[in-house]
Parts: sequence; C-alpha cells; structure tokens
Amino acid sequence: MKTKVARRHQITIPGEIRKKAKISVGDFLEISYKHGKITAEKIDENWEKVMKETRGAWRKHPVFKELDDAVEIVNWMRGKL
Repeated sequence: MKTKVARRHQITIPGEIRKKAKISVGDFLEISYKHGKITAEKIDENWEKVMKETRGAWRKHPVFKELDDAVEIVNWMRGKL
C-alpha cells in the first residue's frame, strides 16, 4: 500500500494494515532501517523487558553469537539481515 510523508515527516498507516496489525492510538512501534528497507513492528507491553533480558544471551551460541538480541535473530531467520 502507498502512503505519503506529510509535513513534519509523519505518515499515516492505512486502515487495513492497522486492523491486521491491531495497532491502536497510543501503541508503540519499533522503526528500523536495514538494507534499504524501513520496517515498523508493534511493540508489546513487555517488549523492552524481554529485549533487555535477551541482550547478550546468545554470545556463546555457534550461529547466533554475532547477533545482538532476539529481534536480530528473528530477522535473520526471516532472511531480513
């Protein structure tokens, strides 16, 4: 879907996407940019707590040791890295 960047660099998430992602006013989104793509992911209430708990936990893993946290591992598995 297409959306336009407005004044102050704001965008509107199309209604169909908001409904599918269950995004409501006041929700937080994690915005990232990698390899020429911008992604937005809804953050659950405990998201930051989980990320703090997983940061560095994979350092001894033979495959995941180069990745910082669970978000990077999931993105790697999805082929987004």
